[in-house]
Amino acid sequence: MKIHRYFLAACLLAFAGSLHAEKDIMEWYLPWSADYDESIPTPESVLGYEPGEWHVSHDQQIRYFERLAASSDRVSLVEKERTYEQRPMLVVKISASENQSRLDEIREERLAALEPGSDADLSEQPVVNWLGYSIHGDEASGANAALVVAWHLAAAQDDKTRALLDDSIILIEPAMNPDGVQRFASWVNSHRGHTLVGDPQNREHRQAWPRARTNHYWFDLNRDWLPVQHPESRARVAGFHHWKPNVVGDWHEMGRNSTYFFQPGDPERNNPRTPERNYELTADIAEYHGRILDEHGETYFTKEVFDDYYYGKGSTFPDINAAVGILYEQGSARGHLRETIYGERSFKDAVRNQVLTSFSTLEAAYEMREELLSFQREFFEDALEEASGDRRKAFVIGEPGDQARTAELVEILLRQDVEVRPLGSSIEADGQRFNPGEAWVIPLEQPQYRFILAMMERQLEFPSTRFYDVSTWTLPLSFNMPIAELSARQLRQVDAGEPLTQAPDFGGMADLSSDKPVAWAFDWEPYYAPRMTQRLLEAGARLHVATEPFESPIGDGETRRFDRGSIMIPVGMQEDGVAEKVESIIRRNWARDGVSVSSIQGGLSRDGVDLGSRSFQPVEKVRPMILVDDGVNMQEAGEIWHLLDFRYEIPVSLVNRDEVSSADLDRYTHIFMVNGNWSGFSEEAEKALHEWVREGGTLVAQKSAVEWVSDTGLYELEFRERDQGEETRKPYEAFSQDIAAQVIGGSIFEAELDLSHPMAYGYARESLPIFRNSTRFVEPVENPYVQVARYTDEPLLSGYVSDENLELAGGSVPVLADRVGSGSVVLFVDNPSFRAFWFGTNRLLLNSLFFSEAFGHTRRP
Repeated sequence: MKIHRYFLAACLLAFAGSLHAEKDIMEWYLPWSADYDESIPTPESVLGYEPGEWHVSHDQQIRYFERLAASSDRVSLVEKERTYEQRPMLVVKISASENQSRLDEIREERLAALEPGSDADLSEQPVVNWLGYSIHGDEASGANAALVVAWHLAAAQDDKTRALLDDSIILIEPAMNPDGVQRFASWVNSHRGHTLVGDPQNREHRQAWPRARTNHYWFDLNRDWLPVQHPESRARVAGFHHWKPNVVGDWHEMGRNSTYFFQPGDPERNNPRTPERNYELTADIAEYHGRILDEHGETYFTKEVFDDYYYGKGSTFPDINAAVGILYEQGSARGHLRETIYGERSFKDAVRNQVLTSFSTLEAAYEMREELLSFQREFFEDALEEASGDRRKAFVIGEPGDQARTAELVEILLRQDVEVRPLGSSIEADGQRFNPGEAWVIPLEQPQYRFILAMMERQLEFPSTRFYDVSTWTLPLSFNMPIAELSARQLRQVDAGEPLTQAPDFGGMADLSSDKPVAWAFDWEPYYAPRMTQRLLEAGARLHVATEPFESPIGDGETRRFDRGSIMIPVGMQEDGVAEKVESIIRRNWARDGVSVSSIQGGLSRDGVDLGSRSFQPVEKVRPMILVDDGVNMQEAGEIWHLLDFRYEIPVSLVNRDEVSSADLDRYTHIFMVNGNWSGFSEEAEKALHEWVREGGTLVAQKSAVEWVSDTGLYELEFRERDQGEETRKPYEAFSQDIAAQVIGGSIFEAELDLSHPMAYGYARESLPIFRNSTRFVEPVENPYVQVARYTDEPLLSGYVSDENLELAGGSVPVLADRVGSGSVVLFVDNPSFRAFWFGTNRLLLNSLFFSEAFGHTRRP
């Protein structure tokens, strides 16, 4: 097959719409002339249709790439991970056949040449491209374009392709979100007619909730490159650091009434930690995109809308890791045909543009190879030079009472190729004490210096007040983790050990040596203590929570102090056979859950309450439900689902909001309502929920659901409002900037906890960093005892917030918990489980599950 570029371009410009069905689709897609090896299977020969005629499902995609790899010595596959739905995460490695046979050797030589101070000749090294498609499952043009790109690279016999493959390693991630891609393909294919319909109101274009943008637990994976909380991201980031690519392409779709976007983005919204040279290289590569799209009569735009600020996105994460990340956004078809302000856009149109910019990316990287490699080596050299001039020489982190939470943070650092070392000796720094076995050292003089600062530092100054995503993501604050800076002298003093190769264990211990304990007990502070509690409740154990501290004998004349929130398991109260189950569960899981369980030898405490005190409240088995479906924020619902189901192994029911009035609510102890549009809730549903709470249920509401609770009279609150001012005239062009300045896209505020309240059990410090991305502020309520947390007068810890909103935030109440009738309401004005990495406030949500019966009515007379 021979392709003639100029004939193709003329056809596209004059007859694009009418020729789609008549021309060979592969000719329609490919940007330059080539002969092809007929032994290499085309996508059509395997799938039974040309790319773009139907949406490829993930299983079909896997089948095609397996056939391609089996047929071509230019292609190899590696499965990096499995998704939550057990779909394989593939990376397709494409290069000249001579390179394929020695990829490991090439990688090692290349990484050695990129070491700071290396004098290796970079002209001998290949450029590495990472092409990532459709991290949002319903932005499917990328996943379908991957088929065409890979086939051309495997089968084309022209000199241009051969030269490209000789000096390039091309790593293709054909579906960065396999579960979402599969979900979307099933939807649009099942609603496709024989005759295509572009009507945006057609069911094909109106996905059912929760839609296919997200992964199995409804997370946006394009926000998870930095915290790496999901298997898809962990596989991706591991592959990234394994290869250290030079260019990372990130193919997306945007609204239908747009053309095509590629970076550079808005220059006023770049992250200042990214070297200016990165933006220059991005602009140079953009010239290649412009040329190829011009040649094919496509319109596009740059330097607008999208920014390069949050390092957790696929196009920005590479920028702080010595690569050039590039975002591509295609005006969407979101199906097979879609009406737009530019006329009808077919899915084939969308796929083709993604194919074209894939090849312009590869061509740019090939021709700019030595520039890109030099930039990469200089990036790490400059980072080490900056680190040497930094008065700080290390960070030390660690939570003495919660080694599991510390280990989870260390694991993130290790996954990001950050060197972490064990603390060798105790040290006092920044008014805090850190001890060996409980704390870890992060030296700053290492290649990831810039990345470490981006993860660990607070940010209060910004180049712009507009943010595409969050304005801050400081990990020690998100983990509520003690952290201190170390000078050169202090770093020498702590005698840090050898770098870790894996995250430390969760700690804990199980002292079950006594034959006849009167009880077992463990603290609530360890992050996974709720998981141990859930295991015991599932086994039928009777548990009690301590609402006052106690100190009990544990044998050999020793005693152990337990704080509020500790779980006590009285042996004598267990039914036949349950005590043996309890001991077995503890033995099997104490290390996995990181809890320290002690055998108590007597019910008379040395200090504090005795074991038979009324200060021990029963902990009942929980049966939570999350309200879902249209109008509910799917990501916030997914965050709670993931937290309870995946992390804590608590069964959770997902119930459609429209079924509340007819559902058997007595099955549930807790109902979660997240952010969403609750104004359309029926009167029957409202009445059913109110009655359920008053008869003993616990309603946990967050963000806009808190307003619903107040508006419907279940628990009345007063919300603070910003003064709108009295300006009568402003320039029209200032509108978007003025609006953006009042948005809290994602900042971190400091709250003061009431450590005596059951909702705060397990916390060791009154100060708690809370993530906030709304402008909803609640006035203190009349009852002073129900305010679990209250923002400080000057609460901003990190991130952008306008002066007006900061004034409203000071002294407002982010967490309340109170009794209503026989039940409870727990109100989170903010989101305690944001994106699965806000470990520091997760405990509040777990406490609302297990301890909502532990606090009583506190109305003052």
